[in-house]
Amino acid sequence: MRPPLGPLLMYIETKEIGPEGLVVERVIGEFSLPLNDEMVRIGASRLTGEALKEDEGVAFAGDIATEATLQCGRCLETFTLPLQLHFDLLFTPEPEASEGGEHRVDEDSIWRAHLEDGRIDLTALLAEQVDLGLPLKPLCRPECAGLCPRCGTNRNLGTCECREERDDDPRLRVLKDLV
Repeated sequence: MRPPLGPLLMYIETKEIGPEGLVVERVIGEFSLPLNDEMVRIGASRLTGEALKEDEGVAFAGDIATEATLQCGRCLETFTLPLQLHFDLLFTPEPEASEGGEHRVDEDSIWRAHLEDGRIDLTALLAEQVDLGLPLKPLCRPECAGLCPRCGTNRNLGTCECREERDDDPRLRVLKDLV
């Protein structure tokens, strides 16, 4: 196997991949991704893997180590989430342009990506894999108590003077009387 190339290249040219494959090791600097109408900062990322030429295209499997700075979905505090992601993709030449309309996604297409101009864009690969690895509802910790709905106090930092009073809906009193 060939030794890893320098960390400054953000593409893998398919012509660089020999019959024995290509070991890839890159460090990609900080960048931002859009998530839920806000930008998430992604720290410097280490991408390692191996690319092998196959009949259908280029198989590329590897790992990504990075961290994301997110806002907790309960208490709104900013926190850092370490990410260890694995990917296993098959890069194929660009597909023929398909006509408009609905298309069914088959299971094989989930693991396929497309080569652009005979090269793999590592920055796009990293952004896609990190985006897939981010939680839908980020939490600073599983037991996060969130904010008080009345006064907005962060319940992780202390308690507030608000009482947990529930206003009963008069339309539901009939059901309450049955119980």
